[in-house]
Amino acid sequence: MDAKDGSSVIEERPGAGLDVETRESGGDGGSYIRCPICGWTPRAEDLWSCQCNHSWNTFDTGGVCPNCLTKWATTQCPACGTWSPHSDWYRKG
Repeated sequence: MDAKDGSSVIEERPGAGLDVETRESGGDGGSYIRCPICGWTPRAEDLWSCQCNHSWNTFDTGGVCPNCLTKWATTQCPACGTWSPHSDWYRKG
């Protein structure tokens, strides 16, 4: 499923990433990644797919495809299906 607005799309896998975990980013006072709508948190093994057909964890690269260097403005949550600005996924807590 490709979005026309330049959004990254989660790769569909049964049960992919439905466990909520907090991912700590070292040394920044407790930042973590979560869906700004429902609070779902991606795991390291969760993958999104680019229009170039490369799959990777979009949060490892800040929304930039490591294969074609496309920067995705929005990211779809696999839990609630909502598209949100990629930057809104990074929260302080």
